[in-house]
Amino acid sequence: MTEHGRIVAEVSAVIGEARPTLARAATGVRALLDAEAWREFTGPGGELVEHGDLVEFITADPPRGLGVTPGLVRALVADDLDVAAQLDQALLAATPAPPPQSEEGETPEEGETPEAAHVPAPETPALRRLREDAPALHSKVVAGELSTNAAMVQAGFRPRTISVPVSRPENAAKALRRNLSREELVELVTLLSEDL
Repeated sequence: MTEHGRIVAEVSAVIGEARPTLARAATGVRALLDAEAWREFTGPGGELVEHGDLVEFITADPPRGLGVTPGLVRALVADDLDVAAQLDQALLAATPAPPPQSEEGETPEEGETPEAAHVPAPETPALRRLREDAPALHSKVVAGELSTNAAMVQAGFRPRTISVPVSRPENAAKALRRNLSREELVELVTLLSEDL
């Protein structure tokens, strides 16, 4: 147990030392986003560096970028909710739009210009709730690792739902067997039998 106490003390000391650095990181990220300094800057050798995409800047090796993942930057600023929200909005705006479709549902040919430019959606109530109450899941949504709905289900904010094909009873049964526990299936059979 003494060894465990030593480990806890070391980790606590490292976190204590890191707090001022994390505050400086949040301040720096705020300035970076406010000025959009990541878009165009002069590198150490006087080279002009340009980025059209925030994720490209974050992941580019130094000195052309930060050389980290968007998730790490999000974790560094997580304690400052204003900066975290500002970063999330900027990352969401950087998420590529799905290919536009014509009225017939076909993707335009290469070189064709879509009629409307992609405008990023504002933060939805679901994303706001994840940001405030489940920041780890929110980071995964912003990074594109998880859908908003899946994150809401994992956080317990929405019930898990499935699609059940009803054209053939055996297909419905297969879908329910894959997604329900034995106890849930027994309860379902009991409930269905009551109305017969």
